[in-house]
Amino acid sequence: MESTLVQIIRNYEAYKSGLVKEVNDDTMTGFIMYLNGNLGKMDTNKAGVGVEGWDNFNRKTLEEIAGSTLGKLGRYVDHYSRKVIPLTALGSIDEFTYLINLMQFESLTKTELIQNNLHPITSGTEVIKRLLKKEFISQIKDEKDKRSVRVKITDLGKRVLFGSFEKLNMITKIVSAKLTNEELIQFVNLLKKLDAFHLKIFKESKNKQMEEILNSYVR
Repeated sequence: MESTLVQIIRNYEAYKSGLVKEVNDDTMTGFIMYLNGNLGKMDTNKAGVGVEGWDNFNRKTLEEIAGSTLGKLGRYVDHYSRKVIPLTALGSIDEFTYLINLMQFESLTKTELIQNNLHPITSGTEVIKRLLKKEFISQIKDEKDKRSVRVKITDLGKRVLFGSFEKLNMITKIVSAKLTNEELIQFVNLLKKLDAFHLKIFKESKNKQMEEILNSYVR
């Protein structure tokens, strides 16, 4: 039987090989979530997560339930956001995600920022205009590409962002309130797996029809 160290090394190699290049998650947290999700370290049985009898459903039915439930979860988050955002200096949850994204970089082109948030150009441009008007971000010339304009978060934007954390944290608390720590780890692991899968499609197949996407990535 392999030693524990050898097993860890083998699993880490499998984890590394399965990472999507665009998703930089080579971290201890990511590796631990991989182990929990794929090796069942938390040993959450079917009764523990309330899925007794679900084996009787076919995959098509389960996919439909998963899709509709994810859609509802997004609307719940929007519902909570409308209650919390007015308590901050932000105008929308989109303004928050744009500022969070800019905190990770010295600057981004407007197109890069919009694409990172998976928005259509028109919608993303409106968010950027609002942030510029409020002076939460500023524009600078792109020295490499004179046709592009870069944006970066301002000191005011940072203060507003940090000041909103406590209020917006109420949303994350209520969204996951009923999950145990073990369930939350598994849930996050599954979400990250789905996110990596769909991000790959989003980047590679923007102009493809759904049948082409299905044939390329699913069937």
